[in-house]
Amino acid sequence: MKLIVSDIVSGTFSNADGLVLKLAIDKALADNEQVTISFEGVSSLSSSFLNSSIGEIFEQYGKDGLQSRLKMTNYTPTVLNIVKKYTSTLYASAC
Repeated sequence: MKLIVSDIVSGTFSNADGLVLKLAIDKALADNEQVTISFEGVSSLSSSFLNSSIGEIFEQYGKDGLQSRLKMTNYTPTVLNIVKKYTSTLYASAC
């Protein structure tokens, strides 16, 4: 399932918007679907948004549970760097 962030949430800076994305990701994963998150039209993300979306999903499914089931696409270099930095912190704390 392809989830386009800008179609799901009105912004990428609040916990509330992060939760909305988390619920969409969780529903697709619970249905045993592979999820592609498209960041088309997104220029930046806050740590609050990531904590409530990607962070919550990571805690729920773990690194191994997500590695082959969750992919990103259509991201700017800025968004990619923000997500890489955030997920490296998640992975480090999981060890």
